[in-house]
Amino acid sequence: MNESIILLLFYALIVIVLAFLIKRRHKTEHYDELQLKNRAEAYKRAFFTIIVLLCGIIIYDTCSGNTLPPFVLSGLLIIVVMTGFLVFAVYSIWHDAFFYLGQSWKAYFGVCIGVGLAQLIELISVISRILKGGEHEENFWNLVLSKVSASAMMTITFITLAVVIGIKQYRENKICED
Repeated sequence: MNESIILLLFYALIVIVLAFLIKRRHKTEHYDELQLKNRAEAYKRAFFTIIVLLCGIIIYDTCSGNTLPPFVLSGLLIIVVMTGFLVFAVYSIWHDAFFYLGQSWKAYFGVCIGVGLAQLIELISVISRILKGGEHEENFWNLVLSKVSASAMMTITFITLAVVIGIKQYRENKICED
């Protein structure tokens, strides 16, 4: 079976599980005032990160003399969005504002590892196809650059989140033991 179909089925399963969890969560989701303040700060940092990165792309595109190909631009936009999400999530996790009161971190940890590994498989698959292939035209390289950058950023984002969640929980457990 083609790995793209497997990844699509894996993503569909994740979306279904997340939809179920979100539907259940709305009934029990409670944040205290400090968490809401920290989440607002995380949103602000993510927003300005996205703005700065988008301005950088616009300045580069304007100053370079020729426009970025659509595939490259789509890859860059995925990188911008995932960087903003990563800034929000990491700031929120470090400041105890990512999870609502009483929420378990284990489900998020599992999802982050699952999505990160799926994207890593996709990234390795794309890179191995590139290395096996011979001469290709410019459109192929633009598409590959977009796909590689998107897969790489998704891999980095979700594995980083899993690592941050793991470190945060380890530190909290260490503090509780002392």
